[in-house]
Amino acid sequence: MKATRSLAEADPLEVLQPIVRQPVNEAVYQALRRKLMHGEYRAGQVLGIQSVADALGTSTMPVREALRRLVAQNALEAMPNGTTRVPLTTQARLADVRRARLLIEGTVTEWAGPQLSSPELDTLDQLAQEITAARRTREGVASSLEKNRVFHFTIYAAAGSPVMMAAIESLWLQSGAYLRATRELLHSEEQPADRLHEATVAALRRGDFAQARRCIEEDISWVFDRLALTD
Repeated sequence: MKATRSLAEADPLEVLQPIVRQPVNEAVYQALRRKLMHGEYRAGQVLGIQSVADALGTSTMPVREALRRLVAQNALEAMPNGTTRVPLTTQARLADVRRARLLIEGTVTEWAGPQLSSPELDTLDQLAQEITAARRTREGVASSLEKNRVFHFTIYAAAGSPVMMAAIESLWLQSGAYLRATRELLHSEEQPADRLHEATVAALRRGDFAQARRCIEEDISWVFDRLALTD
């Protein structure tokens, strides 16, 4: 009978996974998605197919497809003249997005709480500290925005609900223009109170998922409340 090799004797080349190149369509979509989530486009800004293609160094076809996907997610809106733009900011739209985010993200946080592992909580703790540190400087704002996204989505992914994750992603894309309007506050004295990311992790660790939900809701509300005050 042929002997079975131990893991120590296995050819290391056998466990390598093939490298899969990201399709251009997906790469263009992800690039625009990141920019929208980070508030790099202002409300009402028109995204021309040719100008986006030139900026990304690609043809117009993948840009057209990416814009179509983002319109379907309500992150962008198609105009009658065939152009695409970031939706305008209105108090009605602001209130609607805020209400939906509080409901959905708060609920998913409670669902996710019991499923988060100790290593995941350690990762969240590290991210929370890095976000707080990054927000202290103007140069760290961009970094804090991406870490903030990873922090929230790490929690939400643990809930195991693809339907809710799709809804949350759409809402974050729609929130980008609002985030742009308040980015200056992220390195001012008007920081979110009570180190909310750290407080969220502490609540999750002790199994107080209702409190974790309240922390997430307060974190979401902070930006939207600032926008309401400055309208």
